[in-house]
Amino acid sequence: SFTSSFTSSSSFTLRQKNSAFRSPPRRRRGDDDDDDGVISVVGMALERDDRSNDVASRTPIVNRCKTITRGGNPTSVSPLDHHRRARASRKKRAAVRVFASATNATDDDGPAADNNNGGGEEKNSNAAAAKDKKTNYPKLHVQTSGRIVAIGDLHGDIQQARRALRIAGVLGKDDNDHVNPRWVGGDTILVQVGDVLDRGDDEIGILILLQKLGKEARKVGGDVFVLNGNHEILNISGDFRYVSRGAFHESMRFSDHLVKLFGKDAVPGRRRRRRSSSTEEDGEEEEEEEMDEWRKQTNARVGLFSPGGPLAQQLSMHHTVLIVNDTVFAHGGLVPRHVDFGLDKLNRSVSEWMRGKRIEDEETKVALGMAIGGVKDSVVWHRAYGTEHYPTNTERTTACTLLSRTLDKINEVEGIPVKRLVVGHTPQMQGANCECDGKIWRVDVGMSFGVLGANPQVLEIIGDEVNILTREVPVTMSKL
Repeated sequence: SFTSSFTSSSSFTLRQKNSAFRSPPRRRRGDDDDDDGVISVVGMALERDDRSNDVASRTPIVNRCKTITRGGNPTSVSPLDHHRRARASRKKRAAVRVFASATNATDDDGPAADNNNGGGEEKNSNAAAAKDKKTNYPKLHVQTSGRIVAIGDLHGDIQQARRALRIAGVLGKDDNDHVNPRWVGGDTILVQVGDVLDRGDDEIGILILLQKLGKEARKVGGDVFVLNGNHEILNISGDFRYVSRGAFHESMRFSDHLVKLFGKDAVPGRRRRRRSSSTEEDGEEEEEEEMDEWRKQTNARVGLFSPGGPLAQQLSMHHTVLIVNDTVFAHGGLVPRHVDFGLDKLNRSVSEWMRGKRIEDEETKVALGMAIGGVKDSVVWHRAYGTEHYPTNTERTTACTLLSRTLDKINEVEGIPVKRLVVGHTPQMQGANCECDGKIWRVDVGMSFGVLGANPQVLEIIGDEVNILTREVPVTMSKL
């Protein structure tokens, strides 16, 4: 099967000093700034049996606590050209549906509306719901009566991702089914805080796994939400400096799969057109030009991840900011100006950019800058809350004060009384931890073997109780 072909892993070291593609956002100093571009991924054969011998199963709080547009000038279009373009558009949409149709499906959202609630209001409500379903933008606020679990950065390591999902109690203990993974989390809400991409070989495999788990979870009242991190932004921007050779190969195989199903129009860049010679008819389509394997793999990745590509559209359905009950999730962090501007606007602007929409209005440009720009306090690049040990009490006080103002601002602007912020982005050398009296939780433990290869840890929230899970625990359904 196709999905199972995306679960193999290998051992290699790749030195890639230069990239043909550069990202508009300016990178910040930190774990993502390898000056020489060295990426080292250790093979899964290094996984030892004793890795599961963790100290405790559930640890309570004990610590401190610019868009590229394609096409030329408008010209008259012949009926034949119109037909070809329409056919190409249909194939591209079909390719996206292969991967993304189930991600934010609403077929399991609950019972139908009461027919006695007023015909006009019901009709308007249904029309609005149908419009939202069609546009499929991420919903900012989600409520649940079940438990919430959060997983940090995965960085292309599907074996560690599976370990984390088992620790979270949402993936079957002995479930190695790459085609139909089994959701065992009941009404649990799972949040992955971003950075699925880069540094590992199985990025698309992880995206498929989380998508399928989400589809199964919604059948029983649970759900899976994935955030966009700075490495998702880098790839949409065409910056592949942290992509492993195995991930390039995975992109090529996935692109080949889509082309086999829907033709070369399904993936941008897979069809080459050139002016015909004197012996050929004008406009005749030719097969893809021969090129070396590396260039083919790079072109495949560009086609998949460039704005409007199949995987870019999949990522556009992921959140930049998410609120579940009284907990806020963001990859890097939030500051008051993000809230004043509008968190929904940040989510929508990133989605529109990833879908290849022409960004012309100033408001959307500003929103993109706040969400994914290179400034130090953009949502996906922010690090002020990720410092594991603040050098001075003054720095700690400054960060905690900023956080408190941000949480209070969410209550004031959004009307949602939130208590804590959960972030990833900055690897925590000593494991998941909290700061500022439990108002900030950091869950990036560097579990990927492309980062630290640390033992996975999972954050669990049940009401007001927050736990750090380090071993597999049984999951019970919440009482309704």
